[in-house]
Amino acid sequence: MQRKRAIIGILIFAFVTILSYLLFHELFHLGEGLSVVFALVFGAIVEFMYQKRG
Repeated sequence: MQRKRAIIGILIFAFVTILSYLLFHELFHLGEGLSVVFALVFGAIVEFMYQKRG
């Protein structure tokens, strides 16, 4: 069960990070570096909330 939870957490992190990068870069026209940093932070926050919830 722990392995399944870890895999789901990784997938959530990856999915949220990619989508938020596209959002920040394409929609808000932020620079590439800033979009990457914001996307990584946002992905980490969402994954942390997922891990804390369960």
